[in-house]
Amino acid sequence: MPSLRLSFVLIPSARSWAWFVLMCCLAAPAWAVHPIPAFTEVRAGARPSVAVLLARDGTPIAERRLDMTVRRLEWVGLNSLSPALKEALLAAEDKRFFEHSGVDWRAFAGSLWHNLWYERKRGASTLSMQLAGLLDPELALGRGGMPRRSIGQKWDQAFAAQALEARWTKEQILEAYLNLAPFRSDLQGVHAASRALFNKTPGELGRPEALILAVLLRGPNARPEVVGRRACVLAERVGAPAACAPVQRLAQSSLDRQATSPRWDLAPHAARLLLTHPGERLVTTLDSDLQRTLLGALRKPGVGEQAAGVVMDNLSGDILAYVGALDGAQSDQAQMPRPVGSLFQPFVYGLAIERRLLTAASLLEEPLSNHAPTTPDERMWVSVRRALAESMADPAANLMRLLGEGLVERLRLAEVDGGRGAAPDLGLMQLAGLYRSLASGGQWLAPRWLPAFGERQPRRLLRPEAAFIVSDVLVEPDEDGSGPPFAYRQFSPDGRDAIAVGFSERYTLALWVSASRSSALAAGQVWHEVMRGLHRGGPPLRPLPPPGVVSSLVVFEPPLENARREWFVRGTETERVSPPRSLARISYPLNGALVDAMAIVEDPGYRVMLDAVHAPPGAWWRLNGERLTGSNGLRTAWRPVAGRHALELVSPEGQVLDSVIFAVRAPLE
Repeated sequence: MPSLRLSFVLIPSARSWAWFVLMCCLAAPAWAVHPIPAFTEVRAGARPSVAVLLARDGTPIAERRLDMTVRRLEWVGLNSLSPALKEALLAAEDKRFFEHSGVDWRAFAGSLWHNLWYERKRGASTLSMQLAGLLDPELALGRGGMPRRSIGQKWDQAFAAQALEARWTKEQILEAYLNLAPFRSDLQGVHAASRALFNKTPGELGRPEALILAVLLRGPNARPEVVGRRACVLAERVGAPAACAPVQRLAQSSLDRQATSPRWDLAPHAARLLLTHPGERLVTTLDSDLQRTLLGALRKPGVGEQAAGVVMDNLSGDILAYVGALDGAQSDQAQMPRPVGSLFQPFVYGLAIERRLLTAASLLEEPLSNHAPTTPDERMWVSVRRALAESMADPAANLMRLLGEGLVERLRLAEVDGGRGAAPDLGLMQLAGLYRSLASGGQWLAPRWLPAFGERQPRRLLRPEAAFIVSDVLVEPDEDGSGPPFAYRQFSPDGRDAIAVGFSERYTLALWVSASRSSALAAGQVWHEVMRGLHRGGPPLRPLPPPGVVSSLVVFEPPLENARREWFVRGTETERVSPPRSLARISYPLNGALVDAMAIVEDPGYRVMLDAVHAPPGAWWRLNGERLTGSNGLRTAWRPVAGRHALELVSPEGQVLDSVIFAVRAPLE
């Protein structure tokens, strides 16, 4: 029996020695083909799967995941890791880590012996060997079709681990392992695992969290109850049996409820616009305090279900705050083009004042809408200041048609494209950029997100004199003089949505509020609240008039408005203002119009009314060279005839006062 036992022991020893020699010959050249990378190279190459948006002072304000294949956060230094985690890791994976030189030969030989004779394999990989597998996929997965944890793979890892320890320190190996090891699902590295599983940083991990993470290294996707049981065994090994119950509760509550929300979510829509590749850390012009102030104001009760806002610095054009929506999951409402209606009026009047077509005291015709005129000259006359301050639609529309392509070309300097006679839709960024130019002497700057972009070339949207006069009109009236000089405008197209925009001498603020019946009121309240908050360090100053502007006392005759001091572009000042003498004109049909008279088929009494305004008594109509019978110069009924027609309004003396050419669509006589 003794001789049989001896021969039994010698046979496997010979087989083990043969494996040692064979694998040694095969493995050494294999690692020589793949040289050990430097620690700094590995650390630099571990790119996070997320990108981080930073405020102007470097404070993180938003995070966006861009690599969906793995969840990995920033590299964490060994000194920033929890002591409990390092203790649990060494106890679970490599208790003689600081004693061996890459391979624990005692455990390695025992593993070989065990694996030669038993079906259930046992590993003896040190942290250095495991790190070698993480650095080289061939070592991790085996080569030439060899299964995981084969003897050949172990030998490759053993030689790689010794080469790794010859170049790296123990501390570097431990740090790299914890930053590269897979933990659960797609979590890679202790930073991502700590955040997703426990919502903690690696330095905040307590003993229960550390035990769970150490156990996950051997079975990343094991069931929570299995993880808890294994963590209890590890707790006994480190001399902390009292941690067993907390560990089991924590495993049940955290492993299948991973946190996927970003660490910072103050400016998610700005992050979507700016962050483009994993690992990016982008410094912006955003101010974290102003961003928080704007978001908090828009989230107050009564504002509405949806809102957006932009704060811009007047001096630099920097975007200081940007809220695309109240929730990061909602679409970016600040980028969405919207009708802005009367908010374009300051630029219509500004261009007319710049071209000396008007002054702030000029009188414009505002049609009476509450009743029909009883005399030909019964009209409402308002000054440019009043028409702009009260957002009167008709005077601005008439002036916009008069300016035509001139206004369109001027707006293109601010990268705003629109057709003649129609105000284009704008996003909040474009709108804020336009109004910022009024606060900056008429100079437009492209809004800037990134300080790295440096200075941009300004473009002259309006001359300083016109920009100042328009801005003075927009400043809210203040009876006692105690309020801040804010230039403010609001537009509500349907009574529910509301856009508010305006500026002080330092900031421009544009807001959009929707989905509430009180949106118009709420938008104004939020706008003033945010603007006052921006100036909590001191009230804004009134802008100083540029050299080309003069002030003069104006008297209206008749007294349509009270006498007042008014600003003028030098050379256009006046002391008295009277309604202009109106010229007679044809108001219907318009020149080039198409009159659809197909209804004449059903109604033989159908007539078209030829209308004129400001026509003198005795004026008459001439159609296609022939006088219309019964015409009185104001309104004349005419049975339309298909074809092209020339219509003239003629004075009693036979002078042509106005003429149009129009076409009629009707059945042929």
